[in-house]
Amino acid sequence: MNKGTYLLLIKTEENINIIIKKKEVLIEKGLYCYVGSAMKNLHQRVGRHIDYKSGKYNKHWHVDNLLEKGNVIFSVIIPDGIYREERISKKMSESFKSVKNFGASDLKVDSNLFIIENRNSFFDILKEILNT
Repeated sequence: MNKGTYLLLIKTEENINIIIKKKEVLIEKGLYCYVGSAMKNLHQRVGRHIDYKSGKYNKHWHVDNLLEKGNVIFSVIIPDGIYREERISKKMSESFKSVKNFGASDLKVDSNLFIIENRNSFFDILKEILNT
């Protein structure tokens, strides 16, 4: 199956300024989780994100701005054909601060990008998500 939901753990070594909804937003140096989905070509989408710095791709999604300077250090692919992006983002927002309006323009959530201050908490929530 090549459709479903994914999470990227992205580390930035420096602060990054990006534009979201015509406003400049500071993404501070740190660790972030991005939640996304692809209802076709899931594996290719995640591969594109991981390989973004190769220069083969044009900017398309908000996450591309982050990937210009950040690095994917961990990814989870849930190739079950079920659209889980909104539910997972809601779950992540219960435990982590988010970057408002990052991604999620078509969802009923504030963001798809979460600031991970505690890796252990992230992996605990990830286990919970994968077990439901």
